[in-house]
Amino acid sequence: MTDQLAYAVPDDQPDSVHRLARRLFPAYSVENGGLHLAGCSFEDRLFWLAEVGSPPETVKVYLDGDGKQVDEKLVEQLGMLHLSELEKPLELIQPDRMAPIELAARLACAEAGSEPAPSLPVVLTALWCKFVEGKIRFEIGENTVDLSFSDWAATLEPPPFVCPYTGEETFKLAATDDGRIVAAEKIETCQETGARVLADDLETCTISGRRAVKELVEACPVSGESVLTSNLVACDSCGEEVSPSYLQRGQCSACRKLAAMGKDDPRMVRILHEHPLLDRWNRWRVSETAAVYVLVASGWFRQLLAVIDKDSLELKRVATANRLSTTWNVVEPSQREHVLRQ
Repeated sequence: MTDQLAYAVPDDQPDSVHRLARRLFPAYSVENGGLHLAGCSFEDRLFWLAEVGSPPETVKVYLDGDGKQVDEKLVEQLGMLHLSELEKPLELIQPDRMAPIELAARLACAEAGSEPAPSLPVVLTALWCKFVEGKIRFEIGENTVDLSFSDWAATLEPPPFVCPYTGEETFKLAATDDGRIVAAEKIETCQETGARVLADDLETCTISGRRAVKELVEACPVSGESVLTSNLVACDSCGEEVSPSYLQRGQCSACRKLAAMGKDDPRMVRILHEHPLLDRWNRWRVSETAAVYVLVASGWFRQLLAVIDKDSLELKRVATANRLSTTWNVVEPSQREHVLRQ
C-alpha cells in the first residue's frame, strides 16, 4: 500500500464565477447591449499524482480517476505541475481506492522503462481539477441569445458566437432592426429604407448598383436581372415592367423578337382551349418572358395583341392597332370579348 496520501489542487485554475467572467467577457463586443453569465457550474474531477521511489530517483506519474495515465500536455494545461496542498480534502479517499492507483502507477513506470521495485515507496496525491459548464447570455434591447461553453476551467477560452442565421463565427454581436442578434460583420444598411438587416436579406440592383431589401427588388421578366421596383419601366406593348436596359423605343426585347407560331403549337393549344375567342384570329407570332406569353395576330386591317400569364393562362392585356402601326390601344377588360369577336 502507499505510504501516505496528500490532497491538492492546481495553483492557478479559475475557481469562481467572477474569475471565469474576467477571462471570457473581454473577448466580446455587443453593440448597444451587454452580456452576463446565465448559469455556470463547476465540477471537481479527481486525478492522481503518484511519486514512486525516493529522491532523487523519484518517478512522477499522473493518472485520471480511473487509473489511466494522463497525457503530458494535459498535465501541463491543467496546471498539475504546480499544486497547492489542501488542509481539508474535497472528498475523503478511502484506502481501498488507493491500491489500484498504486498498481497503475507502477505499471506506468514499467512501460516507461523504469521498473521500481515493489518495495519502493509510493506517495499518492489526490488532486482535483475543475471542469466548468455554463452559458453566456447576450442582451440587446429586449432580445437575448445564449452561447454555451464547457471545458476545463484552466483551459477554457472564449468560444466564438455562431450566428444562427448566417453560420458566421464572431466575437462581435449586433442586432438587426427586426431584433435578431447576429454577427455584426454581416449587418448592412438598406440603401433605400435605411433599415439595418443581414447582408443576405439584400439584393443589388443591376441598374443603380444600390443594395436594397428583397421586397423592393424584382427580377426583370425579360433578363432575369435584379432591379429595384422603382427602376422598372412598363413596356408600351405588353405592359410588363422590365429593366430599362432592355427597352428600345418603348418596347421590351420580348416584344421586338416575335416569332411565327402555328395553332398546333402546344403553347397555342393550351391558350386557345382557355380562350377560344382567340381562335378567330390568325397569323400568330409569339414571344415569352419569364412570366407571360406575348402574342400578336395580324389581319388585313388590324393587329391584336394578347398578353397571357404563363402559369394561370389569365388574359392580362388586350390591345389593338392598325395593320402598319406600332402604337397599341389597350382594350378595357369589359370590352375584350367584343373586340375578340370582331
